[in-house]
Amino acid sequence: MEEVKQHSAIKSILLHLVPGLAVLFSILIFSNPFITKTLGINERLSPVLGFLLGILFGLIPVQLGILIFASKSEFGKYSISKIIGYTEKSKIKEYLVFVPTLIVYFMVLFVFIAPLIQPYIVQTLFSWWPEKYNFQLLLQNPSALAGYDGIRVLLIGYILLSCISGPLVEELYFRGYLLPRMEKYAGKWAPFLNTVLFSIYHFFSPWENLIRIAASYPLIYLVWKKRNIRFGMLVHIIVNTIGGLIAFFMISQ
Repeated sequence: MEEVKQHSAIKSILLHLVPGLAVLFSILIFSNPFITKTLGINERLSPVLGFLLGILFGLIPVQLGILIFASKSEFGKYSISKIIGYTEKSKIKEYLVFVPTLIVYFMVLFVFIAPLIQPYIVQTLFSWWPEKYNFQLLLQNPSALAGYDGIRVLLIGYILLSCISGPLVEELYFRGYLLPRMEKYAGKWAPFLNTVLFSIYHFFSPWENLIRIAASYPLIYLVWKKRNIRFGMLVHIIVNTIGGLIAFFMISQ
């Protein structure tokens, strides 16, 4: 990989966390029953709509915007492809081994382990978190959402934004831009620090930090070790899409 301009520790931490505030504020603004009513969607679905609009108006434009302006600053022209690192190629057999293995690992943690520990974390540490801003509470029981006006439209939006577009932009930003620029100050700890900061960046779901760190670290370490963000993109998008399709299927029954 070509030498890239390194970030200071403070700049790196800020670039990891500040976009999360943009997402959180967007969710708080758009999780408003007035907006769902205006769009002809049942107000019960306000948290889901708020989350999706948070991705559309908070996550995607802020992170892509930083990439665009960083490319101008470093290379003198607006080019996302030029600012992205870790684009080395890997052998097909590595994809065939690592990608399915990591997908299974993610699913085991989030499907079997998370339900055992996260309710306790929510009840003991985050009982103060308003339910009207917690879209995950709704999606944990998707079959109960069947029949609400606008639910299928929102689920299609969920797949497009939360399962495909959002993860793609996050991998470009966190693994393609930030991670390669952490090595001067973090060294071999760069993938772990990137994992922790990426988890904290999800300010809208802090109860998932432990399980998200445990799930994400092997993948992020692989991206760092192989210098290949394609691993992150594939696993992140596929895992999220599996969850989105399961929810869509259950609601459609």
